[in-house]
Amino acid sequence: MDNRKCIWKNGENGENTWMCLVKKFDLNSDANKALAKIAVDSKYWLYVNGRPVIFEGGIKRGPDRHSIYYDEVDLGEFLNQGRNTIAILVLFFGKQGFSHLDSGRGGLVFEMDINGDTICSDESWKVKKHPAYVSADEKDEKSNFRLSESNLYFDAGKDIPGWYMPDYDTSDWDNAEIIDDAPSYWGSFHKRIIPQLKDFGYKKYINSDELKGHKTKEKEIFKMKLPYNAQITPVLKVTAPAGRRITIKADNYVDALYDTKSVMSVYYTKDGYQEYESLGWMNGEYIYYEIDEGVTIQELGYHETGYNTEFVGSFVCNDAFLNKLWQKSLRTLYITMRDNFMDCPDRERAQWWGDVNLEMQQMLYCLDERALLLYKKGVEMMSGWTLDSGYMLTVVPSGKDQFELPMQNLAGIWGFWYYYRYTGDASFLPQAYEASKEYLNLFEMKDGLVVHRTGSWDWPDWGDNADIAPMENAWYYMALDALINMAELLGKQDESGSFITRKNDIKNSYDKNFWNGSFYYDKTDNGKPDDRANALAVISGLAEPDKYADIVEVLEKATNSSPYMEKYVLDALCIAGRIDKAIIRMKTRYKEMVDYDYSTLWEYWNQDGTLNHAWSGGPLITMSKYIAGIRPLEAGYKRFEIKPCLADLTNVKCDVPSAKGLISVEISKADDRYCMKLKIPMGTEADVYLPVIDQKSLSDIGYEYSLTADGFAVFKLKEGEYYL
Repeated sequence: MDNRKCIWKNGENGENTWMCLVKKFDLNSDANKALAKIAVDSKYWLYVNGRPVIFEGGIKRGPDRHSIYYDEVDLGEFLNQGRNTIAILVLFFGKQGFSHLDSGRGGLVFEMDINGDTICSDESWKVKKHPAYVSADEKDEKSNFRLSESNLYFDAGKDIPGWYMPDYDTSDWDNAEIIDDAPSYWGSFHKRIIPQLKDFGYKKYINSDELKGHKTKEKEIFKMKLPYNAQITPVLKVTAPAGRRITIKADNYVDALYDTKSVMSVYYTKDGYQEYESLGWMNGEYIYYEIDEGVTIQELGYHETGYNTEFVGSFVCNDAFLNKLWQKSLRTLYITMRDNFMDCPDRERAQWWGDVNLEMQQMLYCLDERALLLYKKGVEMMSGWTLDSGYMLTVVPSGKDQFELPMQNLAGIWGFWYYYRYTGDASFLPQAYEASKEYLNLFEMKDGLVVHRTGSWDWPDWGDNADIAPMENAWYYMALDALINMAELLGKQDESGSFITRKNDIKNSYDKNFWNGSFYYDKTDNGKPDDRANALAVISGLAEPDKYADIVEVLEKATNSSPYMEKYVLDALCIAGRIDKAIIRMKTRYKEMVDYDYSTLWEYWNQDGTLNHAWSGGPLITMSKYIAGIRPLEAGYKRFEIKPCLADLTNVKCDVPSAKGLISVEISKADDRYCMKLKIPMGTEADVYLPVIDQKSLSDIGYEYSLTADGFAVFKLKEGEYYL
């Protein structure tokens, strides 16, 4: 951005400040293109000639501590020849949080090139602090310290309706003031890479019509039902006397386990009929309206928004439980995406990297290419927020508690290469590689193993009996492998020597220190097997296949893992060739979540914590990657395999998005044979494994194949549609 003039109203930098800014100007001709660049701390709503153009623009602070993101929007179609009005409502959080670093300065930077001229933020803009957004009621609890968002209080009697319309007179408003020191707080400007929010429009709750015309005789609470867990801004249409209070909360407003509160909205009525939308988003499956007496409800509804991506992957089989679990995993993933990948959308909205690593793996099987941008933005932040010492944070961007959780960070480094393998996109790898190299160098080695690094929080997983030493060494080994691969791809093999030595040292020392003849465990510990440690030994390749049978016995019996690490246990069972046991484990461990009448999955195995935590969605990967058997063999799916393992299932239909297009497989078991229908995208090749019950069933297929010792006919097929 060339224009760095930040405008605001001096002195207005308190928590939850809402500012109206208006620019009126003339055009001599229509504008085919008018590219606007907009930066704010913290959020904005844009209107052009009275038309809403951007709903909740802006994203939280930039890819490092000393930067801010800006949006780029073409406003040409909204401008007219003659008089034009641009109106922007800016929300300044004025509050730190786990997902936001407070700059200390609210403001707007605007720059638009149009017909050879430039419209920019300067003193000609009119500015007014929105008077209807009032101070919090001291009797109410604030949103918890992890959130940068505050509760909203709106007094309709102080509203300035239509202030953003072209005919609204702003002549008595103040002229905007240039905030001279804003650049020193905001830092450099970086273009937003994720799309603007997807707008699903206004909707009524499932039970809205039941309340039409209802007049409250006393304070009442109304439980409004959404069709699924969604990110919404609540709407009300009521007739009331002035001064009545309406409080709006989601069903997950209280997190009893952590004794925290999410965000709520409070509305004070004016006299007569009125409509209001609270612009602070919340999420849930139910929204509660607590309404004072004397208020007549005309309609209660909501405006749904969310990250702009499409659900393009799918999995359906003859087992209703698995289908429901896949769908709940998808809904949980989506509800934890907005500005960034989140652990949860209610308590924290924070980008914990262990969670992001799992969300990334899930999105590769169900969302379109726009979802990939959210991960790349996260990697940009993960790298940019690394301290000069190489200390890698686990939660970024962060305004509070600069956490380092080493095992989550190691998982994230492994995930950088995993993502490249699936997408073929190496554009982010140079930055990821440098940050990873610095971080892995912080670890010390002794006697061929990693010296335990506690970080700022010594956390391997929730749950009992975490066998830290074998887990940490497996994660470090996997991160080393990813780093070595990145170095080779980037032509930096000469930097890999010490890392290759470390990897070999762990390989040579792992069994000597941790294998007891039946399972892996830390000899300094109590000797009981941990499912997580043994699963990581398989996934990392440190466990040789001759140990799989013993490890599978551990994974059948031990259930120490939380939902965070459960995905890796399922992976290990599948790698060990026991997808049947992975299905049994899924159906046992997830039974309560699947049976519960809620569209998302929980943070823990019980209902403690949040009811929408994306780290619980690992089974989505298990079903698409291992049951349907679709996974890349070369980066970006240039070559991939389809190796379905149905266990006791009789049919599976699965679609998987790839860089080359949608991969589809439909397989069913009938009588003494399996039948398969395939779609292989252009420019790709697939190794297709068809389970064989009776070799006679292959006689009329018409394609060349080879047979494997484990009962598959293997076809090497190029782009096209096939029936096997």
